[in-house]
Amino acid sequence: MTSGARGFEAWPWVIALSIVAVALPALDVGTRDPDSRLYAQIAARMSATPVSDWIAPTWPPGWYMQGLFREHPAGIFILPALFARLGYPAEQAAYAANAVYQVLALLLFQRLAVVLVPPLEGRALGWVLQLLPIAFTYRVRANHEPAVLLLLLVAVLSTERSRSRVAWVGLMAASLCALVLVKGVIGLVGLPVCALWLLVRRGSAGSNRKAWFGLGASLVAVALAAWAHEALYLRATGQSFLADYLGRQLGLARAPQSEALLAQKAYNLVWYLGRVVWFPFPWSLVLLAAMLGSWRAGRIRRSADEPVSADGRAGLVFTLALTVLYVGLFSLSDRRADRYIFPVYSAVGACGALVALRLFSPLRRLAERLDRRPAVVQASLFLLLFALHIAGGMLRLPTLKLWPPDS
Repeated sequence: MTSGARGFEAWPWVIALSIVAVALPALDVGTRDPDSRLYAQIAARMSATPVSDWIAPTWPPGWYMQGLFREHPAGIFILPALFARLGYPAEQAAYAANAVYQVLALLLFQRLAVVLVPPLEGRALGWVLQLLPIAFTYRVRANHEPAVLLLLLVAVLSTERSRSRVAWVGLMAASLCALVLVKGVIGLVGLPVCALWLLVRRGSAGSNRKAWFGLGASLVAVALAAWAHEALYLRATGQSFLADYLGRQLGLARAPQSEALLAQKAYNLVWYLGRVVWFPFPWSLVLLAAMLGSWRAGRIRRSADEPVSADGRAGLVFTLALTVLYVGLFSLSDRRADRYIFPVYSAVGACGALVALRLFSPLRRLAERLDRRPAVVQASLFLLLFALHIAGGMLRLPTLKLWPPDS
């Protein structure tokens, strides 16, 4: 079977996720991350309440706040709560959901990549992305970011598919609505990300007209979803979610950390760019070196003799535009966090790795060998890295923290 015709094998991933699902409660796996512990507890408590109350979770006892939890909408708690209602141990349900998000994101990243690059290169991302520094950080967590990345990939892939089939517009709208119901205001960034994809795909096979229509319809759907959420929240609690949430989030975003306004924004920009270099390392450096070399040569090259295809250039432009969008947007706020630009790390890592596959023949030969059974290799690596993470936690190995947000 040729690499281009190789089909997807689900069974290695089913086995891998099953082993992870058993290991999490059997080994009482947790995390040192306080937000993850909080979200895991909220989801566990929510699972024991009527489904009609899930829209309005509450703070667990012993945390720094009490009453209704309105830091984010309740979307991130839904899948863990469902797992727990089906009998899965409630305290580990959020971590099991995180593993599902990671695996699905890996699979969708490959599907999206093969729109622009040959199948071999796209499938190689299934193991490359697992080895990024950011992947080690989020291996066992209950944060929003893996779910946000997954939903963003669904949105972009359905945007691409809607260029030829209008039926995909429904999935585009659903994923963009889910982004907002999971991450709140920050989830709105999915709309410009999909617009960027359509802009870089101009002139390629297919028409953007259906997709632009779908994006407009998705904007309306997001507004309706926000209105419906507010109405249901009012009915369940007698209080407004948006009034508290927007007042809190926008107020914190506007709060200055320094009187030197321009200097602070410049510092934020440098701080985030440092993250863009580190978390997709080493592929971020490969991408940067290739871009500098291409600029000096006056054109982008695939190898010494073969220029990159138009689709390959579109992928590079999309990655750069995505980075500019996220880094530029979040540099304006003085609230800094690695997680705010989480999708950028995978995009930059993927783009740099694809460049490396074309420039370094030993890496390409390795990718060709691993591509004989790609799903087996990727799922086995997933299990190995999960086991190493658990072993590191049991041994209380120190974590590496560079340039913290409050620096």
